Amino acid sequence: MPRNIQMLKQVRNVTTAVNQTTIDPEHKALLSVADLYLNELMLQDAPAFYLDFLKRGKALLAEGRSLATRLGKKPAEPVALRNDIDAEKRIEVVNAEIEALYDCMLEVVKAIDESRSAEEKDYLVRMTQWECSLYKHRLEQAASTQAASTREEQAKPITQVVLQAYLEKKFPNWKGLKINKFVTLDGGISKKTIFFETEDEVNGRQELVLRAEQPVNLLHLGGCKVAKEFYMIQLMFRAGMPVPEALWLEEDPSHLGHPFLVSRKAEGKTFGGTLGSSNTPSDELLESIMSTLFQMHDIKIDPADPLVQKSHLMEWTPHKTVRDSTRYGVLEWLPNMIQLAGIKVSPQLMRCLRWLEKNVPDCDEPPVVLHYDYCYNNILVQNNTVSAILDWETSFLGDPAGDIHHTQPNLGVYSMPEFLKVYKVRTGREVTPYRLAYSELMRVAINNIAGPVALQAIDNNDHAPLHMGVMAFKYMPIFGSKVDELIAAAEKAKGR
Repeated sequence: MPRNIQMLKQVRNVTTAVNQTTIDPEHKALLSVADLYLNELMLQDAPAFYLDFLKRGKALLAEGRSLATRLGKKPAEPVALRNDIDAEKRIEVVNAEIEALYDCMLEVVKAIDESRSAEEKDYLVRMTQWECSLYKHRLEQAASTQAASTREEQAKPITQVVLQAYLEKKFPNWKGLKINKFVTLDGGISKKTIFFETEDEVNGRQELVLRAEQPVNLLHLGGCKVAKEFYMIQLMFRAGMPVPEALWLEEDPSHLGHPFLVSRKAEGKTFGGTLGSSNTPSDELLESIMSTLFQMHDIKIDPADPLVQKSHLMEWTPHKTVRDSTRYGVLEWLPNMIQLAGIKVSPQLMRCLRWLEKNVPDCDEPPVVLHYDYCYNNILVQNNTVSAILDWETSFLGDPAGDIHHTQPNLGVYSMPEFLKVYKVRTGREVTPYRLAYSELMRVAINNIAGPVALQAIDNNDHAPLHMGVMAFKYMPIFGSKVDELIAAAEKAKGR
């Protein structure tokens, strides 16, 4: 579990981000107060100062009692102070000890007269400075207790100024270059997405999108590497899929602090989100969404193709059947993901992985190109037609059931039997209920890997992307609770 101080850091990052964007003065004031409270909670979660404060206070108390006794003004007997306060004690216990120390110190202050001697004056000054150190501590900026990674220290924020400097250096012939718009967008698992509009004498106005790798990676998928996704997008573009046109790849992180790709902005808007849409798609739009899925699953992948070799699909090309591709996924792909993430396998995840290993579906059909997140949130629509499919980082070659079980409920139109019937008519492929159940369990296994990775990222990185918290504290409980019922459902479907 992440330490409290790291979760509080994430909340402060949120309040800071909102405070920087809102123009409402009342909201700014409220967020500033919230930031003070969060800072205090973070300071309290780092015990080193308070332990030192108690140590110095107890030494002052002993000195003060000795001084008062020598002057014939022996103070009242102090209350008993604890000698077991350490970093493991809760802040409430530490606070109670500070209050008890204050009570003891009061009796010393009553017994000392600073107008009587310089020695008494000096003691009271030092006692005051000791107490004030607690108040000054509250003005300090709380920080995490773990040093940032080398990659994070080297990375710099991508700003409009930094981006313009990069473009001017890369394209010196773009005379009169200026960036008119610069907006950070949501999207993708492991990449920062920025829309920007440029204008120059050579190209006129251009609407572009930058996707940059981030220091924190939720899933160690091949497509999370921006270079792999760049060639995947080019491959899909050449295959006639509606994808943004990828313009160039920058693998040198020294320019913007991260490797990144730039593509043209695709026209259109999303029709819904990860949970579906509140609107019913027209027949024309539904046909476009379905036919685009069929088109993607019909793409033939050639291992000798240079774009394939540069993309993350290459690792899947040796496996010529759905059975072999699935077996590779559970025996090597998922374990490698766990190893790269450096997380511990929970008992439930181990059960899930072992079940998947022992129950690989027996299917001799060739694997297909899976987007693996073909839903409204990654589909742009224009004029009732799919104008672009976004975010190819989760794509791989596998069982078409991997897309179907995720896409069908998102569309919210067809029942699963209806969807499978249409899919069979249009593609000639029959996907069984068992393969659907198996694919859903495999997705849950992936998400149960992502959850601990998100927890680890929050604990180790002060600036972990906000979606890490959503994955760890919202989606992880949802997916984790499904393992037992999904295994039961898959076993029932297999028996049937």
